Amino acid sequence: MDALRVVAIESVGAANLTHLDLEVSTWVPPKPGWLGHVGIAGVTELRFESRGTGVRVEIALQVPTDAGIILSACVRLLEPASSGSPHSRITWTPGIRCHGMLAANVENVLTDKADVDVHVRRADVLMVSSGSPFRADESTEVGAERVVVIDGDAWSGNQVCVDPSVHRPVGRRSDSVGRVVPASSLALPAWLDSSDVRTLREISSVTGATALSPAVHAQLQAVGVVVLDGESDAPARDDHLGWQVASVRARREALRMFSPPPALGSWPTVSVIVATHRPDRLIHALSMVTRQTYPHLQLIVAMHGEEPLTPDALALLENWGGNWSVIAVSNERNLGQVLQEATARADGDLITKMDDDDYYAPEHVWDLVLARMYSGAQVVGKALDYIFLEGEDVTVFRPTYRAEKYADFVAGGTIMISRGDLAEVGGWRPIPKSVDRALLDRVLDHGGLVYRTHGVGYVYVRHSTTSNTSRVPDEHFLTKTTATHKGLLFHEELGTPSSAHTRADDHS
Repeated sequence: MDALRVVAIESVGAANLTHLDLEVSTWVPPKPGWLGHVGIAGVTELRFESRGTGVRVEIALQVPTDAGIILSACVRLLEPASSGSPHSRITWTPGIRCHGMLAANVENVLTDKADVDVHVRRADVLMVSSGSPFRADESTEVGAERVVVIDGDAWSGNQVCVDPSVHRPVGRRSDSVGRVVPASSLALPAWLDSSDVRTLREISSVTGATALSPAVHAQLQAVGVVVLDGESDAPARDDHLGWQVASVRARREALRMFSPPPALGSWPTVSVIVATHRPDRLIHALSMVTRQTYPHLQLIVAMHGEEPLTPDALALLENWGGNWSVIAVSNERNLGQVLQEATARADGDLITKMDDDDYYAPEHVWDLVLARMYSGAQVVGKALDYIFLEGEDVTVFRPTYRAEKYADFVAGGTIMISRGDLAEVGGWRPIPKSVDRALLDRVLDHGGLVYRTHGVGYVYVRHSTTSNTSRVPDEHFLTKTTATHKGLLFHEELGTPSSAHTRADDHS
C-alpha cells in the first residue's frame, strides 16, 4: 500500500486509461469484510479478489481517465478515507514527489493551462512541484485560491514529513509500557514506512534524540514513540498514565505541526453538542467546552425541558468569545430527537457530543480531529480507560477496550462524526436510550468504520444515583482494572480539577 500511494501521485499526467489491472502484494483491511468506495464516475466494471496476503483489483471506465485518478480510486477502495465533510478541491499537476501523501485525494488533474473554465475556479488548492510550469505567481491564470509548492519536505514553507496514512499510532495500547531503546540500535531509515511503524508498536521510547533527523523525529512522535535525550527523562516504569500522557502529547505535536493540513489550511470546523435536562450540571458542561483549545469550534446547547439559562451560565458563554447557540426542546421529545434538533442548528463540518457530567481535558476535541484524520473512519471516539465511580469514590484505569484500533464501540460521550456521514445514515435515531449505540450500528451497517483512539483527556463519571441511563452495575467497572485511585483522580490531561480528592501519584 505504501508503494501504491507513491505510484498514484507519480502517475498524475502520465497516461489516460480505460482499464487498470492492479495487484497489491500485502493488504490488510481495517476490519474483516471491509471495502471502501472508489468514488469516481463512469465505472463499467469493478472486480476485487483476495490473493493470499494481497489483493487484485480490476477496474474499467467508459472514458479515458488520468492514471493518477484511477490509482487514487484504488487507494480509497483499499484504505479508509475521511468522508462526509466539505473539503477544498485539490488539483494535482505532474511531477510531484511527496512520498505518496494525500494519495487518496487525487480527484482532479491539470496538465494543460488551456484546460481552465473561465466561469468556475479550477482549483481551491493547486499542488505543484518546485519546477512546475504552474507556478504560484500564475495562480490567477490557473484559477486557484491557494497554491502549494512542494520541494522535498517543504510545502510552501511548511515542513510536511508526517503522512497520517503511515505515521500514526494505530495498534498502540493504552496499558503498554514497553521498551526504552537507544535510537542507534534501531537502524532507522531516512523515512519510516508502514513496516517500520509496525515494529515500533512495542517500543515506548527512543533515546538519543539529537542523532535523529527532523523528519524521523517527527515520524516517531506521530507513531506515539516518546523521543528523549536520555533514559533518565522517561516516566517511572509502572506509571501507566505518565507514559500514556507523554505518548499522546508527542502524537499531537507531530500530527498537528508536520502533517498536510497546516500546509493546505484545511483543519475542519467542529460543532460540540451538549444536551442536558439537568440545569445543575450546566456550568460544569459549559466549562468543559469553553476551555477546549481547538480553534474552529461552535457550541450548541440543547436544554431538554426548556429550562432557561441561569445568569451564571449565560455570563460564562458571553465571556467565552466563541460561537454558541442555545435551543430549548420540549420534554416530550426523546434524546435522539433532541440531538437531531441540535444537529440541525450546527454549522461545523464535524459533530461531536459532550456529556454534561463527564470530564474533558482542553485538548479533547483536537484528539478526535487528529484520530479522524489518520484513521479515515466515519466515527471516532475515545477509549473508556478512566472511570470515576462516585458511589465507590474511586477512579479506575480499566483499558479493557483496546485503544487505537478499528472497533464497534467507543465512549458515547466522545463520539465524533461528520455532518454528511450522519445525514447519510439517517441521523440520530429518535429513541430515548442507547442513542450512541444506535448510531454506531447504523454506521457499521452502512459499511462505515468506527475508530477508538486513546482515552487520555476523558473521564467517564458513574453517579451513585439511578439517574445514569446505563444498566451496567458499578461492580462491573471494578473488575479487570489495571490501577485503582482513591477519589477523583486529578491530572490536567484528564480534565479533572485541581480541587479533586486526590492527585495522580496517589494510587494503589
